[in-house]
Amino acid sequence: MKKARSLLLTLLLAALTIRVLWWAVSPLVPYLVSATAIVLVLGFIYYRMTRW
Repeated sequence: MKKARSLLLTLLLAALTIRVLWWAVSPLVPYLVSATAIVLVLGFIYYRMTRW
């Protein structure tokens, strides 16, 4: 019984940690998507300019 209680407590703490991390990261998702798109576009332009 003690092992099951320990496992449930661990799962509860893991779920809480994941939830808090999601609350911290979710406002940044649009910025990350925008930054990725900008880097891809600039990389494509650089590749096309420097290719023979």
